[in-house]
Parts: sequence; C-alpha cells; structure tokens
Amino acid sequence: MRIRVLVTLLAFLCAARVASAQGVVPSLKPFQIGIGGGVSAPVGKAKDVYDKGWHATGVLRLHIPMLPFGLNGSVAYHHFPLTAAAGSGSGRILSGVANAMFSSPIPGPLKPYLLAGVGTYNLKFNPDTPGAPSTSRTKIGIDAGLGATISLPGFHGFIEAKLENILTDPQTRIVPVTIGLLF
Repeated sequence: MRIRVLVTLLAFLCAARVASAQGVVPSLKPFQIGIGGGVSAPVGKAKDVYDKGWHATGVLRLHIPMLPFGLNGSVAYHHFPLTAAAGSGSGRILSGVANAMFSSPIPGPLKPYLLAGVGTYNLKFNPDTPGAPSTSRTKIGIDAGLGATISLPGFHGFIEAKLENILTDPQTRIVPVTIGLLF
C-alpha cells in the first residue's frame, strides 16, 4: 500500500516537473502588466463616421489564485480616419475600461478567457475643413469579448477581440482586435 502511494506521488511530481519545464504550468503572478495594439473596426452606425483604424493599449491584470476569475483594467487610444460622408479629418477615442475575466481552469500554454465590463470613453472629432471646430464628448460604455493568454518559456502574450458599445446617440460600436505582451 505504501509503495502505491509513493509511486503515485512520485508520478505526480514528475508530471508537474515536466509540465513546468515545457511551460505548460503558468506562472502564478498575481499582477501582470501588458502592452498591445491592433486594428479597430467600426461596426453598425459607426461605419458611417469612421473608417478602419488602429489602437494602442495598456493592460493591468489581477489574477485570483486558484480561481478562474480575475480583473482586467485597460487604457486604450483608438485612431480612425473619417469616412468621406463624414468629411475629411480624423477621430480618436480614449478609453478606460474595467473588466471581469473568466479564464479556463485547465492548465496549459494556451488559456482562453471571456471578459465583460464597463468604462469611460472620450470621443473627439478633428475635421480638416478650415474653420470647422473639433468636438469632444465623454460617455460611458460597456464591452464584452474573448481572448487567449499564451504562456511559453520566456514569453507571455495575449490576443483578444472585444465589442465596445459606447452609449452615444446613436450608439458607437467598435471591435478592437488586440495582440500584446504581458510582463
């Protein structure tokens, strides 16, 4: 009986060591910061105003040990050229969003997650037309999305896509697709 318990314990320790060496067991950092960027695509009525643009983002994550839940805070800068119908110029959206995250409890180098949250968005329009004033307004919004954290030896990254719904009239909706690094 003792030998079976000892062999089973030894097998678990060896498996954990091999998984850790292969980067399968993620590091247990309670806080992570990250940077990323990618494409921002307007959807719905926002396509009447914005063409596809780009964004840069900063991320702060809090992982709750031994649970698949966590918190994700992000600050992003989105830049869009205006459509021909909206006139020449550009638009930008600054956002600060707090999300709840639910990640897969299965260990491995690729961990999918869902996120949803609320934030503040500042929208600014900069027309190129002489004499046309820039306009700016701040609204709240909600977002939801999915992503995956990729953990390999010496590398931690993420990829995610979200639908951000800014509560303007009419509603402004964008889909940022982000690729980034976690530290």
